[in-house]
Amino acid sequence: MQTPEDRYFDLQSLSNYSGVSVSALRDYIRRDNLPCFKLRGKVVVKRSEFDSWIEQFRYHPTEDLDRIADEVIQSLKSESQSEGHGG
Repeated sequence: MQTPEDRYFDLQSLSNYSGVSVSALRDYIRRDNLPCFKLRGKVVVKRSEFDSWIEQFRYHPTEDLDRIADEVIQSLKSESQSEGHGG
């Protein structure tokens, strides 16, 4: 028996669940291997498989913050070194 947590969505229902447009979901199925089933022309996606698949797109803002901090520190070091040699 199917539980509410692991139901099958047609693309419109999956779009409502995920906030991703139906056309984008179709593209993901074609290009990015979004797991799906095709039943007599109707595409359905299992919720648990979608949830697992979408994890690969998780955004990690701390990685960007670390990179930005490193760039700022390098820039400040460069400015400090050039000021010390210019005087």
